[in-house]
Parts: sequence; structure tokens; C-alpha cells
Amino acid sequence: MKSAIAALCVIAVSAVSLFAADQTNRSGSGLFVSYLDGTLTLKSKSGQSVYEKVGENYKTYQNNEDGPGSKLVPTVRALKGEQIQGNITPLSRVMPGTLVRVDVDAKEIFVGLDYRVIGTFESFQDGKLNLVAVDVPQGFIKIPTGNVTLEIDRSIPVLESIKGGDLKFAGLAGDVMKSVKKGATVTVRSEYDPDNIEVLEIGEPKRRMERYVGQSRGTVRGSFVSFKDGILRIRGKGITGLAAGEYERLVTWRIADTVPILESIDGGEYKPVTAETLQNLKEGTVVTIRKAEDVIMSIQIGLAK
Repeated sequence: MKSAIAALCVIAVSAVSLFAADQTNRSGSGLFVSYLDGTLTLKSKSGQSVYEKVGENYKTYQNNEDGPGSKLVPTVRALKGEQIQGNITPLSRVMPGTLVRVDVDAKEIFVGLDYRVIGTFESFQDGKLNLVAVDVPQGFIKIPTGNVTLEIDRSIPVLESIKGGDLKFAGLAGDVMKSVKKGATVTVRSEYDPDNIEVLEIGEPKRRMERYVGQSRGTVRGSFVSFKDGILRIRGKGITGLAAGEYERLVTWRIADTVPILESIDGGEYKPVTAETLQNLKEGTVVTIRKAEDVIMSIQIGLAK
């Protein structure tokens, strides 16, 4: 029996190796799949990425999910899924679906919810956002440091917190960032790929929705399940394409009365409807929740051509 199990393990490991043969030991990011005998496997945009001979020769940093900085943690313990200190329970250990970034040249690994840079605003010109990295709490390591310059697409959504209030949609980067005051706190976020910034935040909200591994920050599309007492449930996944391998899951959101609800009939243009349309919707209908972070901008029923 033991030999049969061993043979199956060899076959499984070999299958993973074959699938990822052209993605070995190249710096990148992906969702954690496994860590076995010093081999780290991630699910990346282009398939699977394998990193060999990974152990304490790599430094591993755990993101501070409540603010800036990272904390140095034991590499092997972290990748084996053992408990490591964390502010958000589901993120206090590396599990399948945890975001992992690997820098092969620097021998560094970053684990946590997402990629983000937090700094004070210096300038925004010609699509370049200039920040100064903020200080980090005691016990955390400041990464990055000093002046940071990031390429920002003009169409990226910007969320703003005024005097610690909840984040609200402020507009698009090309318009909003021109009027930001020097010294304002700006957070740059990407759910999956540091080369594709997805959202900017201005200010520091006092409260934030708890975030779970695999929860998409961006727009989610799926099939309608139910809408009752202001709670919308769909079965779907993110549509940004950055996390193309993201698993389908039940997505539940509370929809405020002020959120616009739009419907496309037979591929026609989206037109405003009321919450009653959602209440009477047929199960399986395509529904899109347009959002950035935990701010919902609109609900779309059907697909416009």
C-alpha cells in the first residue's frame, strides 16, 4: 500500500514538473499551490511556476495587511503552512490561493494578500506617480524605502477617504490625481501582478472590510444566485484577467440603495432599473458587480454587446 501511495506521489509531482517546465526559477508572482522538498509551486498568469532549492537561503516577508511594511518570517515554516503572526486570521498562514511573489536574484519571497505601496504624495505628471514611502510600525521592515516612482494608467479608479471616513469612488486617476495635495497618504494596490496597478487610495479609512484569500478586489462577474434583504449573491470570479486562474466562488455583497442598477436586454445598451428587477431575476442570469476594493460602483444585469 505504501509503495502504491509513493508511486502516485511521484506521478503527481512529475505531472506538475512537466506542466511548468518552461516556468522554472524565474522571478514572478502567483497563487500558492504547494511546497514540497524545497520546491515551491505557484499558479501564475501563464500557467504554473516552479522554484527549486527554496529554503532558508531565501528571506521571506509577510505583508502588514493593516498598513505599510513587512515582517521577516522563517521561510520553511511559512511555506509549509505553519502558523505565522498576522492581523487577519485567514492570512496568518500560507495556504493554497495565498499571493506569493518571488525575486530570484535578491533571494526574497513576499507573502500576503496583495502588492501595495504606501507613501505620501509628491507629484503626478505624464502618468508617473511620485511618492515617498511612509514609516512603518515597530517590528516591521520598510519595503520599499525612499522615493518611489510608479507608472499609473489614467483610467485606474481612485478611491478616497475623507477625514478617516469610508473609501468612496472619487473618479479616474487622470483627473483626480492632478488635484491631490502634497503630503497626502496614497496607497497603490494590485491584487495579483505588481506590473499592473489596479486601484489607488487617497487617505486612511478607519475601518475596512476584512479581506480573505482569493477575494477579488476588482470587478466580479458571475451567475445570479439570489437577492434578498439587500444582500446580492452571485457565483463568479474576477474579470480583470490578472488572476486568470482564479477559482469560481460564491460572492456575497450588501448593495446599498444608492448603488446604480443597470440592465441590458438581448445585448442592448445598459439602462437603469430598480432593485425589484434584481429581486425577480432568474437564477443563472449574468450579473456583474463593478467595484474597486470594497466600493461598489454599479450592478450590471446581462451583457451589452
